This record gives sequence, structure tokens and C-alpha cells, in this order.
Amino acid sequence: MIETDELDLAQEHMAAIDVLRVAKNAFVWLAIAAVLLHLVAFGAVMAAADSEGGQGAFGAWSDRFDQALSIAGFVARASVLVINGIFLISLLVCLSAKMGGAAGLARGCVWALVALALVTPWINAGDSAGFTSALYGTADLYRATGADAALGWMGAVRFGLCPILVIAMLLASQWSYRAAHHRMSLAPPARLPIHEV
Repeated sequence: MIETDELDLAQEHMAAIDVLRVAKNAFVWLAIAAVLLHLVAFGAVMAAADSEGGQGAFGAWSDRFDQALSIAGFVARASVLVINGIFLISLLVCLSAKMGGAAGLARGCVWALVALALVTPWINAGDSAGFTSALYGTADLYRATGADAALGWMGAVRFGLCPILVIAMLLASQWSYRAAHHRMSLAPPARLPIHEV
């Protein structure tokens, strides 16, 4: 009877991990899509700045472009925050059930925390062109690519490299979770009776 209860509890823990895995997958791909929208916006503004002179290139679409980036920024930040919560809950379930894969979950949690740090809007003192977040709005893009501004290496890092780093961190966390899930889903080793230990 005790073994049946333990088996039911193990199945319940694995079912919880599966629910968390599906939710994490959805939020990871949602966050990646939102960050990719920022990269596409950066490329579009760079191309428009080269050909037509920046902000005026989008005309009537400028407001919709700004709204799309705002919504994508919110979706990316919220998704990365939810991903971190899912990693922590998965790690707690894994540890409480004494399943394998805790190291992979902890590794994935660290990668997701780095992604969260990159998408978090940091306070920027004054009007300096310092790093505030891997996500940005149209005002930041227009200011960085305007006729009187040179993009420079800091702009290339902020608008190009940082979103790519966010995607890389999310994919690394995804890979770690996948490896941990594989380890958790393996059959547990046979328990030896106490007199054989």
C-alpha cells in the first residue's frame, strides 16, 4: 500500500512538472517572438535612417510602430518574469519530490535570471545614451539613429547584441530545462530493502 501511495505521489509530481514545462515552453517562445520584433524594428529604423532620414520614414505608421514595440516590450518582460517563476516552482517540486534534474533546473534558472536582468528597465541618469534595457521604444531608436547622432558601438550593443543575448539566454534555459526534464522522467532506481543497504 505504501509503494502504491509513493507511486501515485511520484506521478502527481511528474504531472505537475509536465504542466509547468508546457507553460514554460509557451512563454519562452512568446518572449523570443517579442524580442525578435525589437530586432526587426531596429533593422527597419536603421534601413529607414539610411534611405529616408529616420523618423519621418514611417509616416502614419509611426504611432502603430510605437504601440507594437510597447506591447512587445511588455509581453517580453512579463514572459521572462513568468519563466523565472516557473523555473523556481519546478525546482521546488523537483526538490520536494526528490527527483533527478535539480542541477539542470538550477542552471536553467540562472540563464533565465540573466535574461530577466537584460530585459529589466534600469534607471538612466540624465539624457546619457547609457544602457537601460535590451528592449527599447521608438524614441530610443530614433534618437540613436537620427541625422545628428552616430549609432556607435554602445548603440550597436544595446539595440543589436543585447536582444540577441536575451534570446540566447532563453534558449540556454530551455535546453537546461529539457535536460532536467529528461532526467526527471527516467525511471527511478529500484529501492533496496533496508537490510541490503
